[in-house]
Amino acid sequence: MRENGCKSEASRRSFLDVLLGASILGWLGSIVYPVLRYLKPLPQTGPTGPTRLTREEMAKLEQSQFVIILVNGQRVIVLESASEQVLAFSAKCTHEGCTVTYLPGQSVIWCPCHDGRFDLSGRVLSGPPPQPLPKYVVQRQPDGGILVAAQGGVT
Repeated sequence: MRENGCKSEASRRSFLDVLLGASILGWLGSIVYPVLRYLKPLPQTGPTGPTRLTREEMAKLEQSQFVIILVNGQRVIVLESASEQVLAFSAKCTHEGCTVTYLPGQSVIWCPCHDGRFDLSGRVLSGPPPQPLPKYVVQRQPDGGILVAAQGGVT
């Protein structure tokens, strides 16, 4: 009778040891995995090459004079200037990486985080941004569509 109690206690103890070990491994994994993803992010996937604005994006461009789209996984601001010229720049401020917006009344691209301002050539007008905004190539299609690509991407 005594022998059965010992076996039962030993199996209970080994079960608890396995459960504790699995819990510790799970906890370590939940700490290590995010750190590894931060140090080595997954590659961005998505379409590459020129991006054509959708009907919804075209409507937003006409309504608010700018739209933010993805081109090769990067945010790009496409805007229509007062002279109806379509321009495209990286929508990521060169200071802290905030998303910029277009102020059509002032004809400037504005970063709301630290009041950085860029002209319609992407050059810094004021604020802390250290570099101009990277420019993208814009091409109007015969059917009225708009293609946007990184420099050297539209043929």
